[in-house]
Amino acid sequence: MCSSPLVGRERERRRLRAATAPGTLTLLAGAAGTGKTRLVRELHDLPGPTVLTGHCPPGAEPFPFAPLIEALRRITVPGGLNPLCGALRTLLPEHADHLPPAPEPAADPAAEHHRLYRALTELLDALDPTVLVLEDVHWADPATRDLLAYLTPRLPAHLALVLTYRPEDLPRSFPVAALAARTPPGVRHHELTLTPLTRHDLRVLAGRTLTGTDVTADDARRLHTWTGGLPLAAVETLRALAEHPGPGTAIPERPPVPPSLRDWILDRLRALDGDARRLVRAACVLGEPATEPLLAHVAELTPARADKALSRACRHGLLTPAGPAALTAATPLLAHVCNTALPHGKRRRLHRVALAALSRLPEPPHPRLAHHAREAGLLDEWTDHAERAADIALRQGEDCAAVALLRDALTRPDLATRRRRDLALKLGRAAVSGISVEQTIDQLRDVLATPGLPATERGELRMGLGLLLLNQAARNRTARGELVRAAAELADRPDLAARAMCALAVPRSTPDSVDTHRRWMEQALAAAGRSHDTTVAHSVVVNHATLLAQIGDPAAWKVDLPAPGASFDPPTPDALARRREFARGSLNLADAAVMLGHYDRADRHLDDAATWSGADDAPYVHESVRALRLTLDWARGHWRGLAEETEHRLDSPRLAHFPSVTAELDILRAALALAQGEPALARTHLARVHPCRDRPDDPPRPDHTVPVRAFAAGLMARLALARGEPARAWEHVEDLVSLIAAKGIWVWAADLVPGMEALLACGREAIARDLCVRLRTGLRGTDAPAAATALIRLEAALAHRDDQHDRALLLYAEAEAGYRAMPRPYDAAQLREAAAHVHFARPRDEGVEVGLTSLHTALKEYTELGASWDAARVRRLLRAHGVITGCATVTRPHRDGRLSPREGEIAALAGQGRTNREIAVLLHLSPRTVETHVANALSKLGLRSRRDLAAPAPDGDPSPAPGP
Repeated sequence: MCSSPLVGRERERRRLRAATAPGTLTLLAGAAGTGKTRLVRELHDLPGPTVLTGHCPPGAEPFPFAPLIEALRRITVPGGLNPLCGALRTLLPEHADHLPPAPEPAADPAAEHHRLYRALTELLDALDPTVLVLEDVHWADPATRDLLAYLTPRLPAHLALVLTYRPEDLPRSFPVAALAARTPPGVRHHELTLTPLTRHDLRVLAGRTLTGTDVTADDARRLHTWTGGLPLAAVETLRALAEHPGPGTAIPERPPVPPSLRDWILDRLRALDGDARRLVRAACVLGEPATEPLLAHVAELTPARADKALSRACRHGLLTPAGPAALTAATPLLAHVCNTALPHGKRRRLHRVALAALSRLPEPPHPRLAHHAREAGLLDEWTDHAERAADIALRQGEDCAAVALLRDALTRPDLATRRRRDLALKLGRAAVSGISVEQTIDQLRDVLATPGLPATERGELRMGLGLLLLNQAARNRTARGELVRAAAELADRPDLAARAMCALAVPRSTPDSVDTHRRWMEQALAAAGRSHDTTVAHSVVVNHATLLAQIGDPAAWKVDLPAPGASFDPPTPDALARRREFARGSLNLADAAVMLGHYDRADRHLDDAATWSGADDAPYVHESVRALRLTLDWARGHWRGLAEETEHRLDSPRLAHFPSVTAELDILRAALALAQGEPALARTHLARVHPCRDRPDDPPRPDHTVPVRAFAAGLMARLALARGEPARAWEHVEDLVSLIAAKGIWVWAADLVPGMEALLACGREAIARDLCVRLRTGLRGTDAPAAATALIRLEAALAHRDDQHDRALLLYAEAEAGYRAMPRPYDAAQLREAAAHVHFARPRDEGVEVGLTSLHTALKEYTELGASWDAARVRRLLRAHGVITGCATVTRPHRDGRLSPREGEIAALAGQGRTNREIAVLLHLSPRTVETHVANALSKLGLRSRRDLAAPAPDGDPSPAPGP
């Protein structure tokens, strides 16, 4: 087996190397598994002195001088030895021919031992400069201990002595640290103690072991929690993961345990006496911090015996304090191995004892009781405690915890039908605001397939499934079908029917027209009135405001959302419900305000949503608020650090549960990449929004909202136009334009204008004029600055096409003013550039000068934003008119067409055929960062594929500067 990388030990390695100087004593302490052997192995790589290593074997009757004999067996015996060394013939028979003759036997055993000590010291003194390493001296036999006591005060001048030991296993009769005090003046000594590795150390170690894998900070956290930072446990775990990598994250919450690591842990347990072992098993079964009386009770020990055993277990590092009066197993790894190794009957008995003990507490911990009941085989008690724990979690707003408990309870195979329905109903309610995964959706569908379900219960289950598909899973069309059926099945429950109807009233990417959404809202308002349920009424009010905002109705901003109450209110279920509805409504209004172009209004609603939602009780709202703030920064031109922040958010494992939020961030990152001259990277991020389904069993693609899809489609249209493919640009937006026209919600069309303008380059002016008329009609009576300004922009492009230059300039100026009022400086700069083209087309000579002035203004604004792609385009146009411009410094100065040193390094490795993951491991980067650099290099070099990186650039220039 190859040696593991040595990380986190630079300081100790430097001190140990310094300790190899002749005449030096070094004591290296560390608990079992902290890497003492791995560290001293570094001494063998040093030039100069010979390194001799011997190990003290464990055992009740160890062989005398065992580590010395092992260390000296391969030496070359020097000549001219002191005749006293002949006493070593019996200890070193392999060197008998090179040793002096054996002396006469000593008069008594003590004299014989003294002669051996002197002989060994003489032999060591006769050797060339040597480092003698004796490992595990806590197991040293009595003769070796006595020898060390004799040798250290007389350490040969050219011998360095290194002793390793475990403090927890050191006998009281052998205080190793006292050896340093016996060295005479002038003899140097060092004392090193190895501690567990930090999270950073583990991340480095994992990155070097799991080649081709992106190891995140969360991976390092999971590994540190699992192993406690113990190097041996971490190395063995990582080797197992390298040999059998799993799906998903590099390091799961519960990694595999290789047999070698399992047996090592079991050996440590077997080394304990019976009482200490029982306490460790009790702590492992309990699974969470427990008081000493509880541990003693589960271990079935008297307080006096438990007190002594606790000291021994803590000294050996198997139990660790978890507060002022609690203890727990040292690591989850230890608990897992111990529980797995327990015989089935003994494990069940311990869980039953723990269940009985915890049940008697004044406030029984139902989640723990559910776990112990399940492990004890008491299935009914398991279900009861799981349901009680979920109810408590829901009342406290901890929906994610409730989802986990209910999903676990629903895995019981013999669960009664009635009970299964009840648990599934609660799961559906909890999952709407919690973190959703495919398993939750599958469980709800399984229960829905149960024959004989009453219509009302079926409707409530279906509504929970529909809301889950709609909000977290972003499957709008599938969700619509479930919600329509649920509304019909809930005819006798107006409170529940109102919730399904108001969800259907919010416009999505379904083919329903705006009138259909309004009718659903009217039915929801009527049903809420019949229900007399204030919670339902609040939910309907929120969705009513959302509907009005999504269609640009000014009445949206006059709807009073349900008051959240004071922040110091007690978190009663009603108060939590009000706060959640207020946060949800604020988020929905903020989302609509961003889409419509009301950015100040969006700020206010985002502040409200952030105030009344938390990362744990409302994770979807919390993450959506953070993503919307980044989108606002993009729109307002606050781009400094925005790409890095967006990448950081995309790396968060939490977002795996929220595809809609991830899609918004990917599109935002694509927009930044395109503006900053990285079209290849922009295409990469846009491809993530709508990935291809390679196999029929792949999960369905998310069906994102129309405004999100419109943002992406507008970017793809710009990319196509830059490549001179106007027909392709129109294709990117055509389906969405048809959907918007069918729904009659034209406020969603603001970001589709680049694709509509492409119609003019395709010679399809009639369609563009028709869209202009329909867009103007559709925006009548709405309050949507972004869409209204986009309409003016399209009208200006049509006027320019018709050679109506004065009208085109007036319209462009009006649209530019509209964008600056929002503000959207990037779009305003684009219109200033478009106006320059109109000036150039005018027959009068003064048009050229005005056009050049407009271009200079646009160039200045692009440069200030960091929009190097657009700035390069403007510079080309200025050069075409005889104006030479310097390469102005932009926010991202390296986007000048030449590869940065890091890009060149990565491009060279990619040209050798290495994958992104392989490059990431070699350079200690994340694969996402490597992907970004490869895309940048391809864009700058004007290449279409990473395979082209293997070919040399023309004239030896590694980085020709292509125009965007």
